[in-house]
Amino acid sequence: MPPLAALWAAGLRRHGAPMAAPTKGVDSAYLAKGAYLALEQGGLLLRDANCLYRSGAYASALVLAAFAREEFGRAGILLDLRSKVIAGEVVTTARIERACENHVTKQEWAVLSTMMTVEDKESGLGKLLQTRLHAHPHSEEWKAADRELKQIDEVQRKRAKNERHKQRMRSLYVEPDDFGGWNRPSL
Repeated sequence: MPPLAALWAAGLRRHGAPMAAPTKGVDSAYLAKGAYLALEQGGLLLRDANCLYRSGAYASALVLAAFAREEFGRAGILLDLRSKVIAGEVVTTARIERACENHVTKQEWAVLSTMMTVEDKESGLGKLLQTRLHAHPHSEEWKAADRELKQIDEVQRKRAKNERHKQRMRSLYVEPDDFGGWNRPSL
């Protein structure tokens, strides 16, 4: 019996509260509440990460901040599932759990923006940003720069989810590093 079905058969959720059957569809209010609670949890984790950071526990602060971002990603996933329910699709608790189980996926959902900075305005990226800032939005020059910047943004978004996950892992575990020594997160 799959773990979720076993829990349901016992009539218990992880925290001991009764749970709905994993095959029964949930309504949009249930998903909206879940998204709200995920955002709230993300905020609480960020608050605690700030306390850790201020006390000098930088690696632990990073881990909690990464988990906070995952909760923000979970909220996005739940809101997306909510829109599917509103459109008439059936969403079950089992589907919710599957949609929210992957850390990297939640990090991807949490990427709301990227930042591009340049030190040299004459670099390729610098020229694209300058064109986007100064050219008329209806000009072909602006449109071409915008297309290229959107491609760069997409690459950054895809890289960010994996980099955040790797950074979190490096902040949690003692492992061999690339230089023949050991990664020591707490130092």
